[in-house]
Amino acid sequence: MKTKILLPLLIVVFVLAACGPSPEEAATMTASAWTPTPVPPTATSTPTPIPYDLTVSITDADGVAVSGAIVTINGSDTPVFAGEDGKTEWTNLPEPDGSMTITAQGYFASEQTFSLSRGPNDLTFTLERDPNGLLPTQACGTGESLLYIEDFQDNEAQSWPEIDLHANGWNIAEYTGEPGNIVASNNNMTHHGNNLQDKTFSDAVWRARFAVDGRRPLSFNWLVNYGVQIDGQQIDDARYQIVVDTDGIGLRRLTLPVLNIGAASGSGASAGSWHNLEISTFQGETQVWLDGKKAAGYVDPKPLPGGGVGLELMSFDSSKPDTVVYFDNISVCGLSAPFASVYVVP
Repeated sequence: MKTKILLPLLIVVFVLAACGPSPEEAATMTASAWTPTPVPPTATSTPTPIPYDLTVSITDADGVAVSGAIVTINGSDTPVFAGEDGKTEWTNLPEPDGSMTITAQGYFASEQTFSLSRGPNDLTFTLERDPNGLLPTQACGTGESLLYIEDFQDNEAQSWPEIDLHANGWNIAEYTGEPGNIVASNNNMTHHGNNLQDKTFSDAVWRARFAVDGRRPLSFNWLVNYGVQIDGQQIDDARYQIVVDTDGIGLRRLTLPVLNIGAASGSGASAGSWHNLEISTFQGETQVWLDGKKAAGYVDPKPLPGGGVGLELMSFDSSKPDTVVYFDNISVCGLSAPFASVYVVP
């Protein structure tokens, strides 16, 4: 019985073996199964082009760096301010060719073109001095810090909206007696005034050049505040008021509606002439100087808080209805020490 069972099994194994692949075929099939799929070659990347970089140096005619110059590449709305070294920088400019506008306080505006090569580019531009422009170094004395400056040479009045928009009798134009000198003027004979916007000061000096063609008192309002608490009282209008006329100069301390006190007085300003006014407050002491001479002074035992500045045109002399007032070279400089006049006799 066992012999009969084994014989069919052997026949089956032999048949199955005869039907399978040969050893050579099996080896080929195994090698094919383990061969990795070929990876296509990586495409060669395009090198990034070298950018256009630009450094601009701004100097005056003597080669001295002009700090604070404003440079705007035409087509861009973003101005760049030069540092103390007079330099401005751009990286990765989109185009090699273009133009720029350069402005600086006390200099004529300049339009410049440029053509760049890839990589760093260094250009130097020279600004021409405006003989009627006010330089920051002229506006402030030694140890003072420039806080505001306006000479009207660009036919604009920075932060004086009434003057800038020629409202209420204001104008900006060349002064007849000084060719090329642009000044602000007013011929509206009503009592009115306006304030420098969005700027407040303390321990500072306010300087202005002014002239009155005719007869009219002017009020230079200093450290102006509206709606403040002083000594526990609600004050609608707080300021030091400096009234300048041909008859004299009056320094008043106002905390309206509570008090309006005359604090000091001095000699006045002659009509028909340009004058230089300096109004300072340092650690509670307010001084008024006219053309390099002290006209009034007051040490306030309860100093008013810091505030803004304003120009006020007072009631006029009805016998001189054609009166015109002029203003030029307005600046404010911070004080770190007691005030000293910078007026130089012309």
